[in-house]
Amino acid sequence: MLSGGPTSAVPYGDDGRHAKMLARRLFLSGLTVMCLFAAGHFGGFLQAARAARRDPGMADLTRAMREHTTSVLGFRPSVLDFREYFSLNFSILLLLAAVLGFVALSNAALEGPAAIRQMSLVYAAGMVMLLATSVYFSVAQGVISCLVIAVLFGLSAWLA
Repeated sequence: MLSGGPTSAVPYGDDGRHAKMLARRLFLSGLTVMCLFAAGHFGGFLQAARAARRDPGMADLTRAMREHTTSVLGFRPSVLDFREYFSLNFSILLLLAAVLGFVALSNAALEGPAAIRQMSLVYAAGMVMLLATSVYFSVAQGVISCLVIAVLFGLSAWLA
């Protein structure tokens, strides 16, 4: 029987400490798996990018993807650029989400400006990584968006 009666969610009269500890462990486990997924996805991205350049069976497909380009704000990304850009950025976003979770958990005692500063710095760093991939793959929308977002979070961290 639960300590607070049949409708209570507090097990064994511990005021929820056991549930909170379990929740923290599950949260950490989720973040760890997310980091592993990001690492695995990045490894898959590297293997696919290498195969696109070295596998003779993919030569025609890779050539066709490189030949089809789009002109956007002075950039000319190819279909291959877009494919690799989104694949790499998915890995970065997974890692960013996991790091934010670790930062939030480690700074749970921080309030107000200190918490805003920490989270803003992590967001700004993530946006700078995405900005770099946007420039590398010539994706204008990513360059503009990530630059604006990185500046906003950088200012937020600086002012907090």
